[in-house]
Amino acid sequence: MKLSFRPRTILLDKSVVRRVYENRMRLAEGNTPTLLQAEAANAYSRLRVLKLQPYITQETEHVLQLRPLIYAARILSQTKALRKGRYLRRWARRLRGFVFTREDAVILAYASFGVDLDSRNVGVDVIITGDLGLATNFNTRYAEIKERFDMMTPNLPESYRSLLLPEIVTPAIVLSEW
Repeated sequence: MKLSFRPRTILLDKSVVRRVYENRMRLAEGNTPTLLQAEAANAYSRLRVLKLQPYITQETEHVLQLRPLIYAARILSQTKALRKGRYLRRWARRLRGFVFTREDAVILAYASFGVDLDSRNVGVDVIITGDLGLATNFNTRYAEIKERFDMMTPNLPESYRSLLLPEIVTPAIVLSEW
């Protein structure tokens, strides 16, 4: 899927962050990273070259803070954590009706209703995920999800009415098409 626009903001799901972290750890220990770890790390590096702002969720930030900082500090310093915005939980509950796991629904809800407290921006343009089930379910049911989202947002306060659904891509797409 070739993106028809240049994204400004990116949300890395936990599978991508975990693989980037594991890649750093394996390299530091003199081990060879797996293909998926290297792919995630290369996609992450590509985002940095393109000067795109990568975001993570609060939950992912918390997990990274519990890891050895020798491996996690760089990721933490190069990403920003989105905070739970108003309506995030409501949208996550509605997404569960599309057979998303609770965790996948929360990632999707962060992409639409997560808040960057510094810039006061809500939502992101693209989610990068290593979870093919999440990507496939979202892209397959996009029309239904968009219809539900479009039914919800007009009833929200003015500042939320212009929000959009994100695109979902994999690290392989970032490397081949960005």
